Amino acid sequence: MELPFLKNEKFGLREQTTFIGEKMEIFIPSYFLDPAENIARTISNRVETVGLFWYKVGNEFYEIQVPVKFEFSFTERSKKRIKLKAGMPEIEYDIFVLITGDAFIYDTNHKQSIDDLNWFISKMIEGAKMPPTVSYDEAYGIFSKALEITQINAKLGVPALTLEFLLSELFRNRKNNSESFRLAYNGKNPYDYRMVRIVKIPEMNSTFTGLLGEDINQQIVTGVLKNREGKEEKISPIEKIIKY
Repeated sequence: MELPFLKNEKFGLREQTTFIGEKMEIFIPSYFLDPAENIARTISNRVETVGLFWYKVGNEFYEIQVPVKFEFSFTERSKKRIKLKAGMPEIEYDIFVLITGDAFIYDTNHKQSIDDLNWFISKMIEGAKMPPTVSYDEAYGIFSKALEITQINAKLGVPALTLEFLLSELFRNRKNNSESFRLAYNGKNPYDYRMVRIVKIPEMNSTFTGLLGEDINQQIVTGVLKNREGKEEKISPIEKIIKY
């Protein structure tokens, strides 16, 4: 990272990127630190999290998009509900303050492992825990970067279209969850989505596909509510086959 407030230093066999400015604020979504979510954790004066967050030095905001485990040290900590930039959602953050000498990257030597990709897909993609500060335009790039870092796609050769299709279903219109956000996206509202867990997609598409999903009791309730609210039902290909 070629930024004037960061410097690489060696401590024995460990190399870290040290903050050499006066003050840095790192904004970690508070739900990351919820033990039930298990996305981030504090270890003494260090934080281990996924490298998807915003930070501020002086009056400038910066974004880091490294979809693997990331560890930094801090001096102070606070909590606040704010909107970082215009257009972004207002959410609660744990704000970690770094001063001169604190580690922005505690160890720059990160072992390449398929475990990183498994964790990323499980938490961020299937679990729908991608930070709401990630714009709709950035989601595919982050997913691709996770595949690139672990080099798994070079072995599996998953077509880009498959990834795009998956993400298009996970990102829903905030005002109408039965509709994919791509149909409501106008290029000016990149944060106006709601990301849903992959197991919730069947019930959002139609009552029929919902009944094929897990938690049959929840699917029945959702189907009844859809009917009462008069929401439009999508007809899946298998329904057309059964009908005709």
